[in-house]
Parts: sequence; structure tokens; C-alpha cells
Amino acid sequence: MRKTSRKRPGRAVFALVAACAIGAVAAPFAIAGASSQPTVRAAAEGPGDLLLPTPEAPRISNGPYAGFQLCGSPAGDPVVTSGTPTLAATLESVAPPGTVESAQPGPRRRVEFQVDTAAGAPVTHKQLTSDTSHDAAYQLAEGTLTDGAYRWRVRVKDGATESAWTAWCSFTVALR
Repeated sequence: MRKTSRKRPGRAVFALVAACAIGAVAAPFAIAGASSQPTVRAAAEGPGDLLLPTPEAPRISNGPYAGFQLCGSPAGDPVVTSGTPTLAATLESVAPPGTVESAQPGPRRRVEFQVDTAAGAPVTHKQLTSDTSHDAAYQLAEGTLTDGAYRWRVRVKDGATESAWTAWCSFTVALR
């Protein structure tokens, strides 16, 4: 009678199987961590550690009831024919993901608008509060702007934290 011996899998096979199992568990965590959503850290990490999302879709109009022109449009820089244009941006909520913003009145968001000439000379710097965490708009006062080229940007402040500024939005004023 012949004795047959079976070979048991070696250490290399065992290591390969273990590596695949660990990779299968770790991969979903790595994918979840690579989200394109803005990062918001807990305020408990210290003042200034909370990252607010930069406002989006900066736009400008001739006034509160006129249509908006988007900044950075392929059609070129916006042109306004009013001395009192309205600057606006869409804000992101700072509520933690998965929560619903309260309908009760609460602390309002501070929104900071900066307007300069195209050459960089300051024209106006305005901080206001927004009743919602979704939109902010600022109408410039009569006489603030004359014919010429300008640029503006906006950011959000919440307590001791603030978002990054939006990119500069160039526009031209052509009064009638």
C-alpha cells in the first residue's frame, strides 16, 4: 500500500489570502474617506478648526428684481447698467451632514462682501447677516460705483471660523 501525502498550503498562500481579506475590509473605508464633500471638523478641536465651505455661484444683477449674471461665465464678465447692483452667492449650511436645519430663528450667519476696482483699490467692504444659511445678497448703495471695471468676492463667518474667499468676480459698470 502506497502512502500518499498531501501538501498543505504554504505560508505564502496564507499571507496572500490574509492580505486580500484585509484589503476587502479596508477598501470601503478608503473610498468613503475620499469623498468630494467639503470637510467639516468638530468645533471641539479648537477655535478656527471648523472649516466652512466657500460660498458658491457668485452672481451679480442690475438690482433686486433683475436677472443674475454668473461670474466666470464663458460669455465673459458681467456688465451692469445700474449704479446699485446686487451681489449674491449661495451658502452651504454648517449643520452636520444628515441633520436638518432648524426652522426656529437662531444665530444668523455673517457674510462678508469685498468690492475693489479691477486694479485692486478698495471700494467697499461690507459685513452683513443672512437670515438663512442658503443665500446672501448685498445691494450696493447709490454712488458707490461709477463707470469702469471692478471685482468682488464673498466669504462666510460663523463665530470664530470663516470660509475661504470665493474667487474674484470681475464685472464692468456701464451707466446709462
